[in-house]
Amino acid sequence: MTQVRRLTLLSLLGAVAPVVLLVVLTLIKTGGVWEYALDDVYIHLAMSEQVAKGAYGVNAGESASASSSILYSYVLAPFAGFHWHAYVPLAIGLLALFGAAVLWSRVLAASEIWTDPVWDKALLALALLGPVFLHFPAMSLIGMEHMLHICTALLVALGLIRFAQDGRVRWYLLAAIVLNPLLRFEGMALALLACAVLVVGGRGRIALLAILATALPLTAHFVNMNALGLDMLPNSVNAKAVVVGGGADVVDGAGSDRLVAFKNSLKLSLISPSGRMLVGLILCLFFLVLAQRNSFSRLQIALGVTAMLAALAHLLLGSVLPFYRYEIYIWAYGAAVTVYLLAQLQPLTPTGRQLRAIFPVVALVIGGVHYPVTTLEKLPTGSAAIHAQQRQMGRFVDDYWQAPVAVNDLGHVAYRNPHYVLDLWGLASARALEARTSRTDPLWADKLAQEYDVGAAMIYRHWLAHHIPPSWEPVARLKLTVPIGTLGGNIVTIYATRPESLKPLEDALRAFAPTLPASATLEFL
Repeated sequence: MTQVRRLTLLSLLGAVAPVVLLVVLTLIKTGGVWEYALDDVYIHLAMSEQVAKGAYGVNAGESASASSSILYSYVLAPFAGFHWHAYVPLAIGLLALFGAAVLWSRVLAASEIWTDPVWDKALLALALLGPVFLHFPAMSLIGMEHMLHICTALLVALGLIRFAQDGRVRWYLLAAIVLNPLLRFEGMALALLACAVLVVGGRGRIALLAILATALPLTAHFVNMNALGLDMLPNSVNAKAVVVGGGADVVDGAGSDRLVAFKNSLKLSLISPSGRMLVGLILCLFFLVLAQRNSFSRLQIALGVTAMLAALAHLLLGSVLPFYRYEIYIWAYGAAVTVYLLAQLQPLTPTGRQLRAIFPVVALVIGGVHYPVTTLEKLPTGSAAIHAQQRQMGRFVDDYWQAPVAVNDLGHVAYRNPHYVLDLWGLASARALEARTSRTDPLWADKLAQEYDVGAAMIYRHWLAHHIPPSWEPVARLKLTVPIGTLGGNIVTIYATRPESLKPLEDALRAFAPTLPASATLEFL
Protein backbone atom coordinates (compact mmCIF):
# COMPACT_ATOMS: atom_id res chain seq x y z
CA MET A 1 0.00 0.00 0.00
CA THR A 2 1.35 3.40 -0.97
CA GLN A 3 1.89 6.19 1.54
CA VAL A 4 -0.79 8.32 -0.14
CA ARG A 5 -3.35 5.55 0.26
CA ARG A 6 -2.38 5.05 3.89
CA LEU A 7 -2.79 8.75 4.54
CA THR A 8 -6.17 8.80 2.84
CA LEU A 9 -7.52 5.78 4.69
CA LEU A 10 -6.33 7.04 8.07
CA SER A 11 -7.76 10.49 7.42
CA LEU A 12 -11.13 9.00 6.47
CA LEU A 13 -11.05 6.78 9.56
CA GLY A 14 -10.27 9.79 11.76
CA ALA A 15 -13.20 11.65 10.23
CA VAL A 16 -15.87 8.95 9.95
CA ALA A 17 -15.43 6.99 13.21
CA PRO A 18 -16.14 10.00 15.50
CA VAL A 19 -19.14 10.97 13.34
CA VAL A 20 -20.68 7.52 13.73
CA LEU A 21 -20.20 7.75 17.50
CA LEU A 22 -21.73 11.24 17.62
CA VAL A 23 -24.75 10.21 15.55
CA VAL A 24 -25.42 7.27 17.87
CA LEU A 25 -25.06 9.46 20.98
CA THR A 26 -27.33 12.11 19.47
CA LEU A 27 -30.07 9.62 18.63
CA ILE A 28 -29.88 8.21 22.14
CA LYS A 29 -30.23 11.71 23.63
CA THR A 30 -33.16 12.69 21.38
CA GLY A 31 -35.03 9.41 21.65
CA GLY A 32 -34.30 8.32 18.09
CA VAL A 33 -35.12 11.63 16.36
CA TRP A 34 -32.42 13.35 14.32
CA GLU A 35 -31.90 16.96 15.32
CA TYR A 36 -29.14 19.45 14.61
CA ALA A 37 -27.19 20.83 17.56
CA LEU A 38 -27.64 24.41 16.32
CA ASP A 39 -30.97 26.01 15.48
CA ASP A 40 -29.27 28.32 12.94
CA VAL A 41 -29.52 25.72 10.19
CA TYR A 42 -33.27 26.28 10.07
CA ILE A 43 -32.66 29.92 9.18
CA HIS A 44 -30.83 28.74 6.07
CA LEU A 45 -33.62 26.27 5.35
CA ALA A 46 -36.30 28.94 5.78
CA MET A 47 -34.33 31.29 3.54
CA SER A 48 -33.95 28.58 0.91
CA GLU A 49 -37.73 28.11 0.85
CA GLN A 50 -38.14 31.75 -0.17
CA VAL A 51 -35.22 31.61 -2.61
CA ALA A 52 -36.91 28.66 -4.33
CA LYS A 53 -39.95 30.91 -4.83
CA GLY A 54 -37.86 33.70 -6.33
CA ALA A 55 -37.80 35.79 -3.15
CA TYR A 56 -35.12 36.51 -0.55
CA GLY A 57 -35.98 36.42 3.13
CA VAL A 58 -37.70 34.42 5.83
CA ASN A 59 -41.29 35.66 5.56
CA ALA A 60 -43.24 35.62 2.31
CA GLY A 61 -43.42 39.07 0.75
CA GLU A 62 -40.74 40.60 2.98
CA SER A 63 -37.09 40.80 1.92
CA ALA A 64 -34.52 40.06 4.61
CA SER A 65 -30.90 38.93 4.77
CA ALA A 66 -30.96 36.55 7.70
CA SER A 67 -28.33 34.13 6.37
CA SER A 68 -24.66 34.77 7.10
CA SER A 69 -23.65 32.93 3.93
CA ILE A 70 -24.31 34.31 0.45
CA LEU A 71 -24.25 30.91 -1.22
CA TYR A 72 -25.62 28.38 1.24
CA SER A 73 -29.33 29.19 0.98
CA TYR A 74 -29.07 28.93 -2.81
CA VAL A 75 -27.42 25.51 -2.47
CA LEU A 76 -30.38 24.31 -0.36
CA ALA A 77 -33.08 25.96 -2.48
CA PRO A 78 -33.44 23.29 -5.23
CA PHE A 79 -34.54 20.78 -2.60
CA ALA A 80 -37.05 23.04 -0.82
CA GLY A 81 -40.12 21.27 -2.22
CA PHE A 82 -39.20 17.83 -0.91
CA HIS A 83 -40.25 16.44 2.45
CA TRP A 84 -36.64 15.47 3.15
CA HIS A 85 -35.43 19.04 2.65
CA ALA A 86 -34.41 19.35 6.32
CA TYR A 87 -31.89 16.51 5.88
CA VAL A 88 -30.09 18.10 2.92
CA PRO A 89 -27.72 20.11 5.19
CA LEU A 90 -26.75 16.86 6.90
CA ALA A 91 -26.03 15.19 3.55
CA ILE A 92 -23.96 18.17 2.42
CA GLY A 93 -22.03 18.14 5.68
CA LEU A 94 -21.21 14.45 5.39
CA LEU A 95 -20.14 14.78 1.74
CA ALA A 96 -17.96 17.75 2.68
CA LEU A 97 -16.52 15.68 5.54
CA PHE A 98 -15.30 13.05 3.08
CA GLY A 99 -13.94 15.77 0.81
CA ALA A 100 -12.10 17.53 3.64
CA ALA A 101 -10.61 14.24 4.88
CA VAL A 102 -9.26 13.46 1.43
CA LEU A 103 -7.94 17.01 1.00
CA TRP A 104 -6.20 16.82 4.38
CA SER A 105 -4.50 13.59 3.30
CA ARG A 106 -3.41 15.23 0.02
CA VAL A 107 -1.89 18.16 1.90
CA LEU A 108 0.04 15.70 4.04
CA ALA A 109 1.12 13.75 0.97
CA ALA A 110 2.43 16.98 -0.56
CA SER A 111 4.55 17.37 2.59
CA GLU A 112 6.05 13.89 2.40
CA ILE A 113 9.82 13.38 2.72
CA TRP A 114 10.78 10.10 1.11
CA THR A 115 14.16 9.93 2.85
CA ASP A 116 12.83 10.49 6.38
CA PRO A 117 10.76 7.56 7.74
CA VAL A 118 10.31 9.33 11.11
CA TRP A 119 8.58 12.27 9.40
CA ASP A 120 6.44 9.95 7.33
CA LYS A 121 5.24 8.21 10.50
CA ALA A 122 4.34 11.61 11.91
CA LEU A 123 2.28 12.24 8.78
CA LEU A 124 0.34 9.04 9.43
CA ALA A 125 -0.43 10.25 12.96
CA LEU A 126 -1.50 13.63 11.59
CA ALA A 127 -3.76 11.93 9.05
CA LEU A 128 -5.59 10.03 11.79
CA LEU A 129 -5.72 12.80 14.38
CA GLY A 130 -6.17 15.74 12.04
CA PRO A 131 -9.93 15.46 11.41
CA VAL A 132 -10.64 15.14 15.14
CA PHE A 133 -8.52 18.11 16.23
CA LEU A 134 -9.53 20.21 13.22
CA HIS A 135 -13.17 19.95 14.35
CA PHE A 136 -14.38 18.01 11.28
CA PRO A 137 -16.89 15.71 13.06
CA ALA A 138 -18.95 18.45 14.69
CA MET A 139 -18.84 20.73 11.64
CA SER A 140 -20.18 17.93 9.45
CA LEU A 141 -23.22 17.37 11.71
CA ILE A 142 -24.42 20.88 12.59
CA GLY A 143 -25.91 21.44 9.13
CA MET A 144 -24.17 24.76 8.52
CA GLU A 145 -21.84 25.94 5.76
CA HIS A 146 -18.68 25.58 7.84
CA MET A 147 -17.72 22.12 6.56
CA LEU A 148 -17.85 23.42 2.99
CA HIS A 149 -15.75 26.38 4.08
CA ILE A 150 -13.15 24.03 5.52
CA CYS A 151 -13.00 22.27 2.15
CA THR A 152 -12.38 25.49 0.27
CA ALA A 153 -9.72 26.57 2.78
CA LEU A 154 -7.91 23.24 2.36
CA LEU A 155 -8.23 23.56 -1.42
CA VAL A 156 -6.53 26.95 -1.21
CA ALA A 157 -3.78 25.45 0.96
CA LEU A 158 -3.24 22.49 -1.38
CA GLY A 159 -3.33 24.69 -4.47
CA LEU A 160 -0.79 27.14 -3.05
CA ILE A 161 1.48 24.33 -1.84
CA ARG A 162 1.46 22.81 -5.34
CA PHE A 163 2.09 26.25 -6.80
CA ALA A 164 5.09 26.69 -4.49
CA GLN A 165 6.40 23.30 -5.62
CA ASP A 166 6.11 23.55 -9.39
CA GLY A 167 4.78 27.01 -10.29
CA ARG A 168 1.54 25.69 -11.80
CA VAL A 169 -1.80 27.27 -10.94
CA ARG A 170 -4.47 24.57 -10.57
CA TRP A 171 -8.10 25.21 -11.48
CA TYR A 172 -9.28 24.14 -8.04
CA LEU A 173 -7.18 26.87 -6.42
CA LEU A 174 -8.97 29.53 -8.45
CA ALA A 175 -12.36 27.94 -7.74
CA ALA A 176 -11.62 27.86 -4.00
CA ILE A 177 -10.53 31.50 -4.02
CA VAL A 178 -13.87 32.50 -5.56
CA LEU A 179 -15.95 30.28 -3.25
CA ASN A 180 -14.33 31.30 0.04
CA PRO A 181 -16.10 34.65 0.54
CA LEU A 182 -19.31 33.31 -1.00
CA LEU A 183 -19.53 30.67 1.71
CA ARG A 184 -18.44 32.94 4.56
CA PHE A 185 -17.59 36.64 4.49
CA GLU A 186 -14.51 35.88 6.61
CA GLY A 187 -13.14 34.01 3.60
CA MET A 188 -12.44 37.30 1.82
CA ALA A 189 -9.15 37.77 3.68
CA LEU A 190 -7.92 34.31 2.73
CA ALA A 191 -8.99 34.80 -0.91
CA LEU A 192 -7.09 38.08 -1.22
CA LEU A 193 -4.02 36.69 0.53
CA ALA A 194 -4.02 33.68 -1.81
CA CYS A 195 -4.05 36.09 -4.76
CA ALA A 196 -1.09 37.90 -3.17
CA VAL A 197 0.86 34.62 -3.18
CA LEU A 198 0.14 34.29 -6.91
CA VAL A 199 1.53 37.80 -7.42
CA VAL A 200 4.68 36.90 -5.47
CA GLY A 201 5.01 33.85 -7.72
CA GLY A 202 4.90 35.97 -10.86
CA ARG A 203 1.29 35.20 -11.79
CA GLY A 204 -0.10 38.68 -11.41
CA ARG A 205 -2.51 38.39 -14.34
CA ILE A 206 -4.03 35.21 -12.99
CA ALA A 207 -4.28 36.84 -9.57
CA LEU A 208 -6.10 39.80 -11.11
CA LEU A 209 -8.49 37.46 -12.92
CA ALA A 210 -9.11 35.59 -9.66
CA ILE A 211 -9.89 38.88 -7.87
CA LEU A 212 -12.27 39.91 -10.66
CA ALA A 213 -13.93 36.48 -10.63
CA THR A 214 -14.36 36.80 -6.86
CA ALA A 215 -15.66 40.35 -7.07
CA LEU A 216 -18.26 39.58 -9.75
CA PRO A 217 -20.66 37.39 -7.71
CA LEU A 218 -20.09 39.54 -4.63
CA THR A 219 -20.98 42.66 -6.57
CA ALA A 220 -24.05 40.97 -8.02
CA HIS A 221 -25.14 40.01 -4.50
CA PHE A 222 -24.61 43.53 -3.16
CA VAL A 223 -26.50 45.06 -6.09
CA ASN A 224 -29.37 42.65 -5.46
CA MET A 225 -29.39 43.54 -1.77
CA ASN A 226 -29.51 47.22 -2.65
CA ALA A 227 -32.36 46.63 -5.07
CA LEU A 228 -34.27 44.86 -2.30
CA GLY A 229 -33.64 47.74 0.08
CA LEU A 230 -31.30 45.70 2.27
CA ASP A 231 -27.89 46.39 3.76
CA MET A 232 -24.91 45.01 1.84
CA LEU A 233 -23.99 42.78 4.77
CA PRO A 234 -26.54 40.32 6.20
CA ASN A 235 -28.43 41.24 9.34
CA SER A 236 -26.93 38.15 10.94
CA VAL A 237 -23.48 39.68 10.44
CA ASN A 238 -24.57 43.16 11.54
CA ALA A 239 -26.27 41.73 14.62
CA LYS A 240 -23.22 39.76 15.73
CA ALA A 241 -20.12 41.48 14.34
CA VAL A 242 -18.57 44.10 16.58
CA VAL A 243 -16.94 46.07 13.76
CA VAL A 244 -19.81 46.51 11.33
CA GLY A 245 -22.65 45.83 13.74
CA GLY A 246 -23.76 47.39 16.94
CA GLY A 247 -21.71 45.26 19.27
CA ALA A 248 -24.90 43.86 20.71
CA ASP A 249 -24.83 42.48 24.20
CA VAL A 250 -27.10 39.52 24.82
CA VAL A 251 -27.54 40.42 28.47
CA ASP A 252 -28.95 43.90 28.02
CA GLY A 253 -30.09 43.37 24.46
CA ALA A 254 -28.78 46.67 23.25
CA GLY A 255 -25.96 48.11 21.18
CA SER A 256 -22.87 49.60 22.71
CA ASP A 257 -19.96 51.75 21.66
CA ARG A 258 -18.22 50.00 18.80
CA LEU A 259 -14.71 50.57 20.07
CA VAL A 260 -15.63 49.23 23.50
CA ALA A 261 -17.43 46.30 21.88
CA PHE A 262 -14.39 45.62 19.71
CA LYS A 263 -12.10 45.57 22.74
CA ASN A 264 -14.45 43.30 24.67
CA SER A 265 -14.80 40.92 21.73
CA LEU A 266 -11.03 40.78 21.22
CA LYS A 267 -10.54 40.10 24.93
CA LEU A 268 -13.08 37.27 24.82
CA SER A 269 -11.37 35.84 21.74
CA LEU A 270 -7.91 35.95 23.29
CA ILE A 271 -8.95 34.20 26.50
CA SER A 272 -10.93 31.51 24.66
CA PRO A 273 -9.27 28.21 23.68
CA SER A 274 -9.63 28.98 19.97
CA GLY A 275 -8.22 32.47 20.42
CA ARG A 276 -5.16 31.13 22.22
CA MET A 277 -4.87 28.49 19.51
CA LEU A 278 -4.77 31.13 16.76
CA VAL A 279 -2.23 33.18 18.70
CA GLY A 280 -0.08 30.05 18.99
CA LEU A 281 -0.44 29.41 15.27
CA ILE A 282 0.66 32.97 14.46
CA LEU A 283 3.67 32.77 16.77
CA CYS A 284 4.68 29.36 15.47
CA LEU A 285 4.60 30.51 11.86
CA PHE A 286 6.33 33.80 12.68
CA PHE A 287 9.33 32.16 14.33
CA LEU A 288 9.43 29.40 11.73
CA VAL A 289 9.53 31.88 8.83
CA LEU A 290 11.92 34.18 10.68
CA ALA A 291 14.36 31.36 11.45
CA GLN A 292 14.26 29.97 7.90
CA ARG A 293 14.03 33.23 5.95
CA ASN A 294 17.35 32.52 4.25
CA SER A 295 16.52 28.94 3.29
CA PHE A 296 12.81 29.20 2.43
CA SER A 297 11.83 30.30 -1.05
CA ARG A 298 9.83 33.49 -1.59
CA LEU A 299 6.70 31.45 -2.15
CA GLN A 300 7.22 29.41 1.00
CA ILE A 301 7.66 32.60 3.02
CA ALA A 302 4.55 34.03 1.36
CA LEU A 303 2.60 30.93 2.34
CA GLY A 304 3.57 31.34 5.98
CA VAL A 305 2.70 35.03 5.90
CA THR A 306 -0.76 34.35 4.42
CA ALA A 307 -1.60 31.99 7.29
CA MET A 308 -0.33 34.49 9.86
CA LEU A 309 -2.23 37.43 8.40
CA ALA A 310 -5.44 35.45 7.86
CA ALA A 311 -5.36 34.22 11.46
CA LEU A 312 -4.63 37.75 12.71
CA ALA A 313 -7.47 39.19 10.62
CA HIS A 314 -9.89 36.68 12.07
CA LEU A 315 -8.76 37.42 15.62
CA LEU A 316 -9.25 41.15 15.12
CA LEU A 317 -12.40 41.20 13.00
CA GLY A 318 -14.04 37.81 13.37
CA SER A 319 -15.42 35.65 16.13
CA VAL A 320 -14.43 32.36 17.74
CA LEU A 321 -17.69 31.87 19.66
CA PRO A 322 -20.05 30.07 19.99
CA PHE A 323 -19.28 26.39 19.47
CA TYR A 324 -15.85 27.31 18.04
CA ARG A 325 -17.05 27.18 14.44
CA TYR A 326 -16.23 30.53 12.87
CA GLU A 327 -12.44 30.21 13.05
CA ILE A 328 -12.13 26.60 12.00
CA TYR A 329 -11.39 27.34 8.32
CA ILE A 330 -8.27 29.28 9.24
CA TRP A 331 -7.14 26.65 11.73
CA ALA A 332 -7.34 24.02 8.99
CA TYR A 333 -5.52 26.29 6.52
CA GLY A 334 -2.86 27.24 9.07
CA ALA A 335 -2.28 23.62 10.09
CA ALA A 336 -1.83 22.60 6.45
CA VAL A 337 0.66 25.40 5.76
CA THR A 338 2.59 24.72 8.98
CA VAL A 339 3.01 21.01 8.20
CA TYR A 340 4.23 21.83 4.69
CA LEU A 341 6.76 24.40 5.91
CA LEU A 342 8.06 22.04 8.61
CA ALA A 343 8.69 19.48 5.87
CA GLN A 344 11.03 21.99 4.21
CA LEU A 345 13.32 22.09 7.23
CA GLN A 346 16.58 20.20 6.99
CA PRO A 347 17.65 19.17 10.50
CA LEU A 348 21.13 17.73 10.55
CA THR A 349 20.83 15.42 13.56
CA PRO A 350 18.53 12.49 14.37
CA THR A 351 17.26 14.40 17.39
CA GLY A 352 16.40 17.36 15.19
CA ARG A 353 14.47 15.13 12.80
CA GLN A 354 12.58 13.54 15.69
CA LEU A 355 11.65 16.94 17.12
CA ARG A 356 10.43 18.08 13.71
CA ALA A 357 8.23 14.99 13.50
CA ILE A 358 6.86 15.27 17.04
CA PHE A 359 6.15 19.00 17.03
CA PRO A 360 3.21 19.19 14.55
CA VAL A 361 1.44 16.24 16.19
CA VAL A 362 1.78 17.69 19.68
CA ALA A 363 0.87 21.20 18.49
CA LEU A 364 -2.22 19.94 16.68
CA VAL A 365 -3.45 18.05 19.73
CA ILE A 366 -2.73 20.82 22.23
CA GLY A 367 -4.10 23.55 19.97
CA GLY A 368 -7.27 21.70 19.01
CA VAL A 369 -8.00 19.61 22.10
CA HIS A 370 -10.98 21.80 22.98
CA TYR A 371 -12.72 20.74 19.77
CA PRO A 372 -13.38 17.06 20.60
CA VAL A 373 -14.02 17.98 24.24
CA THR A 374 -16.61 20.60 23.27
CA THR A 375 -18.13 18.30 20.67
CA LEU A 376 -18.70 15.46 23.13
CA GLU A 377 -20.04 17.88 25.72
CA LYS A 378 -22.24 20.04 23.49
CA LEU A 379 -23.29 18.24 20.33
CA PRO A 380 -25.51 15.36 21.58
CA THR A 381 -26.87 17.45 24.46
CA GLY A 382 -27.33 20.42 22.13
CA SER A 383 -29.39 18.33 19.74
CA ALA A 384 -31.55 17.10 22.63
CA ALA A 385 -32.05 20.66 23.87
CA ILE A 386 -32.96 21.96 20.41
CA HIS A 387 -35.47 19.12 20.08
CA ALA A 388 -36.95 19.87 23.50
CA GLN A 389 -37.26 23.61 23.04
CA GLN A 390 -36.95 25.04 19.53
CA ARG A 391 -38.61 22.15 17.72
CA GLN A 392 -41.51 22.19 20.20
CA MET A 393 -41.91 25.94 19.72
CA GLY A 394 -42.09 25.40 15.97
CA ARG A 395 -44.59 22.59 16.43
CA PHE A 396 -46.75 24.76 18.68
CA VAL A 397 -46.92 27.56 16.11
CA ASP A 398 -47.54 25.20 13.18
CA ASP A 399 -50.14 22.93 14.79
CA TYR A 400 -51.80 24.93 17.57
CA TRP A 401 -51.32 28.69 17.35
CA GLN A 402 -51.40 28.94 13.54
CA ALA A 403 -51.01 32.73 13.51
CA PRO A 404 -48.21 35.33 13.43
CA VAL A 405 -45.73 35.10 16.29
CA ALA A 406 -42.70 37.00 17.63
CA VAL A 407 -39.43 35.33 18.65
CA ASN A 408 -35.91 36.43 19.50
CA ASP A 409 -34.12 33.24 18.45
CA LEU A 410 -35.00 32.61 14.83
CA GLY A 411 -34.87 29.07 13.45
CA HIS A 412 -37.30 26.21 13.84
CA VAL A 413 -40.29 28.53 14.21
CA ALA A 414 -39.64 30.14 10.83
CA TYR A 415 -39.10 26.92 8.88
CA ARG A 416 -42.14 25.60 6.97
CA ASN A 417 -44.33 28.10 8.74
CA PRO A 418 -46.80 29.94 6.48
CA HIS A 419 -47.49 32.58 9.13
CA TYR A 420 -45.48 35.72 9.76
CA VAL A 421 -42.55 35.45 12.19
CA LEU A 422 -41.40 38.72 13.76
CA ASP A 423 -37.73 38.36 14.63
CA LEU A 424 -37.16 40.71 17.57
CA TRP A 425 -33.41 40.10 17.59
CA GLY A 426 -33.24 41.41 14.03
CA LEU A 427 -31.70 38.68 11.89
CA ALA A 428 -34.81 38.59 9.69
CA SER A 429 -35.90 42.17 10.36
CA ALA A 430 -33.68 45.19 9.73
CA ARG A 431 -36.27 47.39 11.44
CA ALA A 432 -36.14 45.32 14.63
CA LEU A 433 -32.34 45.27 14.57
CA GLU A 434 -32.17 49.04 14.21
CA ALA A 435 -34.79 49.64 16.90
CA ARG A 436 -33.19 47.24 19.36
CA THR A 437 -29.66 48.57 18.98
CA SER A 438 -30.53 52.28 18.77
CA ARG A 439 -32.58 52.32 22.01
CA THR A 440 -34.54 55.36 20.83
CA ASP A 441 -38.04 53.94 21.31
CA PRO A 442 -38.83 51.80 24.39
CA LEU A 443 -42.07 50.56 22.79
CA TRP A 444 -40.59 49.49 19.46
CA ALA A 445 -41.34 45.79 20.01
CA ASP A 446 -44.99 46.46 20.75
CA LYS A 447 -45.37 48.73 17.73
CA LEU A 448 -43.90 46.12 15.40
CA ALA A 449 -46.08 43.41 16.95
CA GLN A 450 -49.22 45.43 16.34
CA GLU A 451 -48.16 46.36 12.82
CA TYR A 452 -47.67 42.73 11.84
CA ASP A 453 -50.72 41.46 13.71
CA VAL A 454 -48.62 39.41 16.12
CA GLY A 455 -50.66 38.12 19.04
CA ALA A 456 -48.03 35.96 20.78
CA ALA A 457 -44.34 36.21 21.57
CA MET A 458 -41.94 33.43 22.63
CA ILE A 459 -38.70 34.89 23.95
CA TYR A 460 -35.77 34.59 26.32
CA ARG A 461 -36.43 37.27 28.94
CA HIS A 462 -32.71 37.88 29.57
CA TRP A 463 -32.09 38.58 25.87
CA LEU A 464 -34.67 41.37 25.69
CA ALA A 465 -34.92 42.37 29.34
CA HIS A 466 -35.32 46.13 28.82
CA HIS A 467 -37.27 45.84 25.57
CA ILE A 468 -40.26 43.78 26.67
CA PRO A 469 -43.36 46.03 26.56
CA PRO A 470 -45.15 46.34 29.91
CA SER A 471 -48.47 45.65 28.17
CA TRP A 472 -47.40 42.12 27.18
CA GLU A 473 -48.94 39.53 29.48
CA PRO A 474 -46.84 36.46 30.37
CA VAL A 475 -48.93 33.30 29.96
CA ALA A 476 -46.55 30.37 30.37
CA ARG A 477 -42.94 29.26 30.48
CA LEU A 478 -41.48 26.45 28.39
CA LYS A 479 -38.78 24.86 30.55
CA LEU A 480 -36.13 22.28 29.76
CA THR A 481 -35.67 19.18 31.88
CA VAL A 482 -32.42 18.36 30.05
CA PRO A 483 -29.09 20.25 29.93
CA ILE A 484 -29.16 23.54 28.02
CA GLY A 485 -26.58 22.41 25.46
CA THR A 486 -26.13 25.02 22.73
CA LEU A 487 -29.30 27.00 23.46
CA GLY A 488 -29.38 30.66 24.46
CA GLY A 489 -31.54 29.92 27.48
CA ASN A 490 -33.37 27.09 29.24
CA ILE A 491 -36.63 29.00 29.74
CA VAL A 492 -38.79 30.51 27.00
CA THR A 493 -41.47 32.88 28.29
CA ILE A 494 -44.62 33.00 26.19
CA TYR A 495 -46.52 36.31 26.11
CA ALA A 496 -49.86 37.51 24.86
CA THR A 497 -49.02 40.78 23.12
CA ARG A 498 -52.57 42.16 23.34
CA PRO A 499 -55.60 41.48 25.58
CA GLU A 500 -57.70 39.78 22.91
CA SER A 501 -54.91 37.19 22.36
CA LEU A 502 -54.77 36.09 25.99
CA LYS A 503 -57.61 33.54 25.98
CA PRO A 504 -56.85 31.98 22.54
CA LEU A 505 -53.15 31.71 23.46
CA GLU A 506 -53.87 30.05 26.80
CA ASP A 507 -56.29 27.60 25.14
CA ALA A 508 -53.76 26.70 22.47
CA LEU A 509 -51.02 26.18 25.07
CA ARG A 510 -53.25 23.95 27.23
CA ALA A 511 -54.01 21.79 24.22
CA PHE A 512 -50.31 21.70 23.35
CA ALA A 513 -48.93 20.93 26.83
CA PRO A 514 -49.85 17.20 26.97
CA THR A 515 -48.00 16.58 23.68
CA LEU A 516 -44.63 17.77 24.98
CA PRO A 517 -41.79 15.23 25.29
CA ALA A 518 -40.41 14.40 28.71
CA SER A 519 -37.48 16.73 28.06
CA ALA A 520 -39.69 19.84 28.36
CA THR A 521 -42.49 21.12 30.58
CA LEU A 522 -44.97 23.98 30.28
CA GLU A 523 -45.59 26.07 33.39
CA PHE A 524 -48.62 28.35 33.33
CA LEU A 525 -48.36 31.72 35.05
